[in-house]
Amino acid sequence: MTLERRIAVVDDDDAMVETLCDILELHGWETVRAKDGLEAVDVVLKSGVRVVLMDVRMPRMNGVDALVEIKRRSPNINVVLFTASAAQELLQRAERHGVARILKKPVDARELLSVLDGLLASG
Repeated sequence: MTLERRIAVVDDDDAMVETLCDILELHGWETVRAKDGLEAVDVVLKSGVRVVLMDVRMPRMNGVDALVEIKRRSPNINVVLFTASAAQELLQRAERHGVARILKKPVDARELLSVLDGLLASG
């Protein structure tokens, strides 16, 4: 498995993480998991992932705060956030800090895979 297809999946909902990882692994991705933003920052920087797929609303550290910290330390990592509902100012902050894409929950598998293919194609 190449580093190019290694992705971190971050959500405090274990069932969501399992579902997303199953879909991604079926499509050739190697997955790394984290339960919240704090764990994500640690895991992402240690595991050499190319992409992070992360919920916005999580305990301890939300996805936008984690995005800011990940991009500060490793600007070339692509971060895709997903949310059922998040405050507009949070989403605007994510955009200012280089989020690759914001998806709506429930995440559509085809849309997700298309977004990821686009990120890989764009280098």
